[in-house]
Amino acid sequence: MLVKKTQMLTFKETISTIPALRFVYENLNPCSSLGRKELLQSCFITDVNELQTRFDELEKMMIWYKTEKKHLEKVKQLISSAQDIFGTLNRLKNNDTLDDVELFEIKKNALIMNELQEILRATSFSIFQLLEVNEVIDILDPEKTRLPHFYIYSAYSKELTSMRNMVNKTADEDLLWQISKLENKIRQNLTSKLFPFVSHLEHNFIHIAKLDLLLAKIELAIKWNCCKPKISDTTTSYIGLVHPIVAQRLETENSKFQPIDITLNQESCLITGANMTGKSIFLRSVAFCQWMFQFGFHIPAQNASIAPVEKIYFISGDSDTENTGLSSYVNEIFQIHKILQEMKTGVKMLVLADEFARTTNPHEGRALVTAFLEMMNHKNVICLVTTHFSNVEGTFQRLRVRGIRWDKMEQIKTNPRELNQYIDYQLEDDQEKTAPKEAVQIAELLDVDNSFISLVKKYL
Repeated sequence: MLVKKTQMLTFKETISTIPALRFVYENLNPCSSLGRKELLQSCFITDVNELQTRFDELEKMMIWYKTEKKHLEKVKQLISSAQDIFGTLNRLKNNDTLDDVELFEIKKNALIMNELQEILRATSFSIFQLLEVNEVIDILDPEKTRLPHFYIYSAYSKELTSMRNMVNKTADEDLLWQISKLENKIRQNLTSKLFPFVSHLEHNFIHIAKLDLLLAKIELAIKWNCCKPKISDTTTSYIGLVHPIVAQRLETENSKFQPIDITLNQESCLITGANMTGKSIFLRSVAFCQWMFQFGFHIPAQNASIAPVEKIYFISGDSDTENTGLSSYVNEIFQIHKILQEMKTGVKMLVLADEFARTTNPHEGRALVTAFLEMMNHKNVICLVTTHFSNVEGTFQRLRVRGIRWDKMEQIKTNPRELNQYIDYQLEDDQEKTAPKEAVQIAELLDVDNSFISLVKKYL
């Protein structure tokens, strides 16, 4: 899959095409619409310094989260009460006279900002500071009640006080009209007084949204047992890598995801292994973590060191062939062509190919995979390819999924449909060029018709 230019790519754009990030979106729980909006507008980060800043902030947030738990619920309550009133602030910027509802929105949110600022100042919070908005509150709270409601107070004008006292004695329409004109004049005056504080309010809303998203990211990291990734120049490595989507599904089946270790560098890597041994899931796990990393999330692994890239490609023969109307092979070839053109421009890429050329004949398939791996041996590319083909030539990293634990044969025979529980998903170096041949053994374990198995063996 070819993604758009990463400099412009937002989280909102990715969740429609990257199912794993949709899963992140659904499992992340910001307290407010401000935090959700901050997430959707966040960008795919390619700059190392910016990534480092994001992860340093997350680290500080984690420390604060764990040491200031007594304040946590109040902070989250205040954030959840904050409203997205950027529309009102835009009207204020234009010096459009605000109505009572808009003035109430500003007062209410200024009170929230003030209370949140006091809590953060009283704790070890050091990521940013909210700006003072006491003057905003004073403008909208002439009676000094500090209550979250607003109307045109009589305290704004002695003339208004006098008129309102008179109207209580007589229902004079002209007097009511005069009161209405004076109230509107007061609204204009309040708008003018609030105008200098637009930037303060915007600053605070932006940082409340940031705080909300940071808290949500920390809680997701704790939920998924994530780690803070290190930023690498060239090598990507994982210890105890887990795919949360698969792990969650396995939990419902009373099973567990087996964490995986791997190191990838600027040398193409080929992974072989029998069917059912998790090669596709592994590729998707690597892609998932790269996306999370470059959107500033902690990583579902015990330890991770990741090289930032500008583009992420995932090639799979079953991707979107129905919508394109192309055969899986033609679709793959178009993607390969795009990747090669991008590579020639020097773009840093993570390229993941799942069973590339699986639908063509083995002779040509091996040649296609070999050529692709050779082309991907490039200083700006981290490339990982899975295959069933034997005798794939070339000099590159070769790994193999350990696969079915044949030493557990007796247990497997008693419950063959639980075969997944007896698969070792760890990767090991493998310099053999012959792909594993376990298909017939797996079919036998699953009690497939004996006549069929005998016929298969006859033709091997």
